[in-house]
Amino acid sequence: MTHQDTDHGTAPALACADAGAALFHRIVAGAHDGIVVQDMDARIEWVNPACERLYGWTLADMHGRKPQEFVLPPEVRPTAEDIARFRYDPDSALFRRYQLGRHIRRDGSTFWNQQGFALIASGPDPRDRRVVITCRDVTDQVSTEMALRQVQVDLRHAAHHDDLTGLANRKRLAEHLDAPDIRAEIARGRLGVLVIDIDKFKDINDTLGHGAGDRTLAHVAHALARVAGPRDLACRTGGDEFLLVCALPDGAAALDARAGEVLCALGQPLMWRDQTIRIGASIGACAAGDGATTGEEMIQCADAALYDAKARGRGRMIHYTANLGRAQRARQTLARDLREAVSHDQFTIHLQPQLSLADGRICGCEALIRWNHPQRGLLAPAAFLDAADGLGLLADIDYRSMTMALDALRALDEAGYPDLTMSINVSAAILADVNYPGLLDWALQSRGLNPGRICIEVLETTILDGSGADVMSAVARLKRLGVRVALDDFGTGYAGLSHMASFEVDAIKLDRSMIARLEQDPRNRVIVRAIIRLCGLLRMSVVAEGVETEAQRAMLRRANCPVIQGYGLARPMPLDALIGWLRTRAAAPGPGPANTPTATARPVPAPGRAR
Repeated sequence: MTHQDTDHGTAPALACADAGAALFHRIVAGAHDGIVVQDMDARIEWVNPACERLYGWTLADMHGRKPQEFVLPPEVRPTAEDIARFRYDPDSALFRRYQLGRHIRRDGSTFWNQQGFALIASGPDPRDRRVVITCRDVTDQVSTEMALRQVQVDLRHAAHHDDLTGLANRKRLAEHLDAPDIRAEIARGRLGVLVIDIDKFKDINDTLGHGAGDRTLAHVAHALARVAGPRDLACRTGGDEFLLVCALPDGAAALDARAGEVLCALGQPLMWRDQTIRIGASIGACAAGDGATTGEEMIQCADAALYDAKARGRGRMIHYTANLGRAQRARQTLARDLREAVSHDQFTIHLQPQLSLADGRICGCEALIRWNHPQRGLLAPAAFLDAADGLGLLADIDYRSMTMALDALRALDEAGYPDLTMSINVSAAILADVNYPGLLDWALQSRGLNPGRICIEVLETTILDGSGADVMSAVARLKRLGVRVALDDFGTGYAGLSHMASFEVDAIKLDRSMIARLEQDPRNRVIVRAIIRLCGLLRMSVVAEGVETEAQRAMLRRANCPVIQGYGLARPMPLDALIGWLRTRAAAPGPGPANTPTATARPVPAPGRAR
């Protein structure tokens, strides 16, 4: 090949190279992303127009300078010495990933800059290396992502915290107790739980309104937050119940001090619309190792202690003990068995006769609920009614008792005793049911029973529970139905005489505690005689409960008490036994049991208002 041939071939190649460079220059210059070319010391050699628009600086302004001098905000800008020492490391991970940073423009505004770094070589000499940087303003994308992250943070906070108080909720509590470090603290016996319940919170809501109730909850939350240590967790677990998980680095003794701090903080009065709200609280406490090996077990134990604190009069802290644990398990077993009893109809009634002292005849009986427990045998109401009330089962039991009592009265009719009355005990739960009078009416009609033979007994203490107006309304509905109403356990409340004037009742039942003192307490005899005389003036009957001795019976007869019942006459018994007892008395040739006059099946007027 000749030199001429070589020259002839080289010219087109150079022309193509020049054309390629020109095309590359136009592409780079027209790119939307900023492009910067630096040497290995990070000095700027060239920028494209997009980069000039991005920063607000011209190529002439930037040429020969290191970008750290003017693109980084002052608060994160390195020192002049560090900038001068900077040089690119060819092996740096910088060239293998994007970088995101906050940069500043010439006008002082900031933006988020996404940068990519590439190392290129224009020749074999290391000095021929250049760094090419692409720059893109991603402020909108970053702002959107940050907003989404904040939404996620807010949602997570909402999912783990109570809206009203801002304290941790049950979900956050469960996560906290399941954390490995917390489980380790429990194992070392360095964790405690306080379960806090606001005393009589319902009264605050009912008397001052839900606004005051919410403010009270917030006040308690604020107090707990003040008391809580840096490693504690304060929670609202529902309603008016709060919980404090306490770190106890010095052992369980510190739990008492923390509970005292809580009670002290809650003792500060709260002002609400010129009203002073004094907040009391009951606290159940459990430290790790007190029979509990997990967070959930600690809460259960603290709940048992709280139950005991409230039972002892509230406003105090009780530590969990083994005895409390046994009592809690007994309550849990009773609750389970009660639900089973309601669903499997394990209840029955026993009937206790009532004697008319005026003529010595059996005039009626009281239906008393019993539970045929599969393991424990026949249980009296005192063993289960309070628990049934707490479980919301009392109304179900009352309805079952009503049905069995009316069936028993119908059976007594068929056995030849058509004029006996039946007294049925009812709770506040059933009185609050507006459907109760209608259901009772239907039950009476379906059995062909006269409503006047039924006496509904309402506990005097039911009135003192703050539902007096509701009880009065219920009594009025029952009386319109034609049944009689008696005030039961009269004398156990604080304002028994006032109830006689407030309620349109047909009879009162003197509590057995008053009858038991008749023989030993002269003042009590005067009170009983006065009540009987007053009831006579008010055209009300009186039934004396718990009559056990002949002396008590004689005193009541002299006081003109209309009706008695008690062990001195007969114990409560099943229906079949009552029918047999009635027939035995009717057939007896002389005085009946316990020196009572003989009873027969002859019709006897039911105790009620005198005509």
